[in-house]
Amino acid sequence: MVSSNYVRVGRLVRIIRGPRADRVGVIADIVDANRVILENPSDEKMWRHVQNVKNIQPLKFITKISRNAGTKSIAESLLASKALEKYAATTVARKFAAKAALAKSTDFERYQLRVAKRSRAHWTRKIFNDKDAKTPVSFERTALKKIEGPHKKFADKHMKARHDRIKKHFAARKAAAKTAKK
Repeated sequence: MVSSNYVRVGRLVRIIRGPRADRVGVIADIVDANRVILENPSDEKMWRHVQNVKNIQPLKFITKISRNAGTKSIAESLLASKALEKYAATTVARKFAAKAALAKSTDFERYQLRVAKRSRAHWTRKIFNDKDAKTPVSFERTALKKIEGPHKKFADKHMKARHDRIKKHFAARKAAAKTAKK
């Protein structure tokens, strides 16, 4: 599907590559067909600068500003429209925030995360298996339950016949032993 997020003044954009990768800014002015002026007053690394259009991804959020608006008016407009908060609530923004947090984390923090994931998976599996044993939910358990019903009837019948044969055998041995003693 074609994106309808056109490059225009006031549009929030995400920078794709470079030293400011994954940072968000507002288009303050359009220089020409290939370049725009970006700024984000709330981010100290996103001062007013020229950025190539090929290096930005327009987002769906817009603020009302005039062309070549000053830093103060951009900050007020962003605060009024809450565009940055709306963007921060999206799954894409959360994904980039998680990626940045993982990149900044230490080796020990990554180890703790790995251990926590393993522990959570273990307890999830354990709780699910306990509940699944009581009332079958998984495919394997429901299929097993369907098979076990007829099999149990057959097994019970088979075991009863075997038990009767063994009883007769021992009764015959006992009787033979009694007659041998006399």
